[in-house]
Amino acid sequence: MRLQACAACFVVLLSVVSAAPALRANTTLLSSNSEVISVTATGVATPTNGDAIALVIPANTTNYTATPPQKFKWVETNGSSSYLSSGTGSVTFQIYNSHQPFKFILVTNVSKWSTSNFTILAETAAIDIASPQLPGQVHLMLTNITGQVAVQWTTNEQAAGAEVQYGTSTGHYTGSANASFDTYTNKDMCGGEAATTGYIFPGIFNNALMKNLSANTIYFYRVGNPATGFSPEFNFTTAPADGEGPVQFLAIADLGYCETDMSLEWESDYPNSITTTPPGTLAALKVAFHNAWEGNWLSFCAAREVTNAMIADAQKGTMLVHNGDISYAQGFTYGWDVYWDMMQPLISHLPYMATQGNHERDWPNTGDRFLEENAMDSGGECGVVAEKRIPMPIPHPGQQYYTFSYGPIFFIQFSTELDFSQGSAQHDFIYRELKAVNRTIFPWLVVGFHRPYLEPSVYGNNDKSDIRNQADLQAAFDDIFFQYQVDMTWFGHTHWYTRSCPVYKRQCIPAAADGSQRAPVHLNIGNAGASFSWDVIDPALLTQDIYAAFAMQHGYMRVNATRTTLHIQAVNSLDGSLLDDYTLTKPSNWKANATVQSNFAKTFIGNFTTTWAEEYGGDAYGNSILDAAEEQIFADNSSILATLANLTTLAVM
Repeated sequence: MRLQACAACFVVLLSVVSAAPALRANTTLLSSNSEVISVTATGVATPTNGDAIALVIPANTTNYTATPPQKFKWVETNGSSSYLSSGTGSVTFQIYNSHQPFKFILVTNVSKWSTSNFTILAETAAIDIASPQLPGQVHLMLTNITGQVAVQWTTNEQAAGAEVQYGTSTGHYTGSANASFDTYTNKDMCGGEAATTGYIFPGIFNNALMKNLSANTIYFYRVGNPATGFSPEFNFTTAPADGEGPVQFLAIADLGYCETDMSLEWESDYPNSITTTPPGTLAALKVAFHNAWEGNWLSFCAAREVTNAMIADAQKGTMLVHNGDISYAQGFTYGWDVYWDMMQPLISHLPYMATQGNHERDWPNTGDRFLEENAMDSGGECGVVAEKRIPMPIPHPGQQYYTFSYGPIFFIQFSTELDFSQGSAQHDFIYRELKAVNRTIFPWLVVGFHRPYLEPSVYGNNDKSDIRNQADLQAAFDDIFFQYQVDMTWFGHTHWYTRSCPVYKRQCIPAAADGSQRAPVHLNIGNAGASFSWDVIDPALLTQDIYAAFAMQHGYMRVNATRTTLHIQAVNSLDGSLLDDYTLTKPSNWKANATVQSNFAKTFIGNFTTTWAEEYGGDAYGNSILDAAEEQIFADNSSILATLANLTTLAVM
């Protein structure tokens, strides 16, 4: 009897042990910079639709309030329809090289990731990185010296011998340059998520400079270390000699990043902002529908669609200009990892010239131009992260303004997040550059920044508002941009596309007798991927029609320039159609004349007066239309909700 009883005990004990939840990944080693990993949960005794599998970086994390998971998937709705009955389910993740070991955890009862309000059922073993010197996040940048191209790549560790090798024939490298090293820690951040819950080790940034490059030439290059191996070969095409054309390149603002594996990041993180309410509930359905309804994702994620469209178009281009709001990582290191994986196929071949926007720079009491304590859009990065990850030819750290040339175009790039008022260091820099640029060599002059110079926005109730910033920019630069004949300004911040007529003092200015324009044309190219801005003014409230083009559609700008033409095309990223097609022209013997422009300005009498909405803001025309429609749709939450539930489920499969 005792033997039989013990045997029964053994059987019971065995069944309990075998029923314990377990979590396993299909690998213990990440051997490349981007891989799909399958993770399987088994033995879950009481599975629910609120069970999730989450990615945790680094693998030794035990305090999930200090270091929350980076992303997660609900087990039941991600390919495991039998999970609720079997307790077994698998999900797949797109995993990027985050430069340190990582793991997955199986959790239940999720109410808030960032405060560890969940129960851990199981976790995988640590998954390591195969090679600490595996080069990743490769991207090119120009300097302000002709014949130079800089390159940055990221590794897990710093190692002597890191270099770039380059030449004009594939596989044959006649030049090389040693790398210098950089990184940042949470102590370099200014606060917020960047210094706390969002920080993970970003890797080591390897920076090298390719010099004495010939103009208009294809170069082949690879980065790495002779001791541990090199990256695949990349190539790029240098610009023509200064003042020469033609050139073709791309320009954007306000891009962001997006996961390809449909994973959900923890709540309030852009761009996959979603509650932790399990799928199938009314709350979750409303969030999914609202995101789609307001244009956050036309094909799940507009940022990916725009980037893919630019990659397809990049064979015709030799540079990418990005005027602010870059990754929208906002203090979360992991967001930058996803962003670089998305962008490397493009900017490993095109030099990448960027300015910082509010989502890279702004944080209270760190030197930005905003007084409000809620100017916290960088998540605590305060410009440091973007400056280290995309080193531009700025005068000194923190001075986020610079110039560079590209064929027949001279660019002045500056920061709308720093003081630009008359008498400021930044304004003095811009004024000096405007006076000094040789317009005989560079017939075209383009000024780039982030916040709107001229915009049909009704956001106007604080010092960060579109209306206030437009007024400040125009007060600072209207006269000198006109006097020194700036041809175009490119900016973003509001997420749509607009092009103005040639404008001075908010009035359209006729062309000169030779056909050239006498005033700058202002273009908002902030439609690259971030969710649409619906705070557009009612057209009936505009004093006059100074906007020649407007589009609420994601896309990018294609630019072609010769010495006599500056041709821009705003491209719809979904189908390649054109949202706008516009050309500035100048005769071949055109000469700048600041004196004539200044005399015109002195005698110019403007008749522009603002309406209340243009000066102080008001109700958003677009938002009111969308909100009314959304309210009506959800008024009947019976049959319509069942249909929408099916549609939103299909949209994320």
